[in-house]
Amino acid sequence: MPHPWEPEQTLTPALALALVAEQFPDLSPTTIDLLGAGWDNTAYLINNEYVFRFPRRKIAVPLMLMERCLLPKIAKLLPLPIPVPQWMGTPSKTYPWPFAGYRQLGGTTACRNNLTDVERLSMAPMLANFLKALHALPLSVGRECHLHGDDIKRLKVSRLVPILQNNLDELNSIAPLQERERLLAIASTADRLRTPVETTIVHGDFYIRHLLLDEGRQLAGIIDWGDVHLGDPAIDIAIAHSFLPKAAHELFRTEYGGVTEETWLLARLRALYQSSFLALYGHHNDDAAIAAEGYRALKRIAADA
Repeated sequence: MPHPWEPEQTLTPALALALVAEQFPDLSPTTIDLLGAGWDNTAYLINNEYVFRFPRRKIAVPLMLMERCLLPKIAKLLPLPIPVPQWMGTPSKTYPWPFAGYRQLGGTTACRNNLTDVERLSMAPMLANFLKALHALPLSVGRECHLHGDDIKRLKVSRLVPILQNNLDELNSIAPLQERERLLAIASTADRLRTPVETTIVHGDFYIRHLLLDEGRQLAGIIDWGDVHLGDPAIDIAIAHSFLPKAAHELFRTEYGGVTEETWLLARLRALYQSSFLALYGHHNDDAAIAAEGYRALKRIAADA
């Protein structure tokens, strides 16, 4: 069975550079470097200055159009920099979908920094305050861009649990997963969790690869907003379980304010589900950093349960 990150459309660096040169000649694009290939988009760095993202799957196209509308409206309302699309490419004979470009934000993705628990703990207040600001945005901002709800049911328990169980089985077949039984036990109680709501503007894919750090290894920006939607705050709060050590949990909850136990447990299930995919994705795509982060999060969640 194919994995959900397998692309429907691939794009070579040469073709990406040619597309940007053809549609945005004023940028004088001459160099191109691969920044990363995620589930939905491939990102290239042009002239060491501009980031252009190209959808890998058709489902990413309307999400990119949503980013173009929403991100300029909310950028100044958030306490950390976020990318603001400035160039919107159109479909052509060589590439069937629109693509977007923005000036590169400073920093490197957190997954490349092999962070210690002490460093992660130091980021808890800023992570909490960023999410607090994001989740407090007026819904009218989203309505201006026709922000959709959670159409693919990212937090629906009856959808997540069978996939999670399969992921844990596959990971265990790759190498014995000592935490498997404890993680399956968490999944087995998921039917007691509250029903997700759609009341908040959420990032939707808030995890370590989408955190930028500066040279001092402090938070410098939040990237990849392709999953932004009107949803449940638990989907973003999951970062506390997947990224932060247990010693930071109370600090995170205090800074964010008002995290109910029901929301906290729903966030834990999301973190477990997402981390199982990170471990698998890293294994199948030779991405050692992201695989290590996935396994680290699974062990942390099992130990904290």
